[in-house]
Amino acid sequence: MAELIQKKLQGEVEKYQQLQKDLSKSMSGRQKLEAQLTENNIVKEELALLDGSNVVFKLLGPVLVKQELGEAPATVGKRLDYITAEIPPGEIPAIGDPGSMCY
Repeated sequence: MAELIQKKLQGEVEKYQQLQKDLSKSMSGRQKLEAQLTENNIVKEELALLDGSNVVFKLLGPVLVKQELGEAPATVGKRLDYITAEIPPGEIPAIGDPGSMCY
């Protein structure tokens, strides 16, 4: 009897550990996307401050390539759209969210 309970408990512990790993991986991915989102929003704000006399470069691998000033905001906008679409709004509850608390 005790052996059966121990095996069942061990199985539940393994499931719990796998869930912890999955949550950690999801949170890591989301944090990376949120960092990219913040960075791209800053770039968008900086590009808005430029005028026609400024030169903009784009990093392609190890090389900086000159980019048209009109092209840069469009590229950043597309990146922002992509990143925003990749972050599902309800995937991971926010810390401090009353709905995410366990009792």
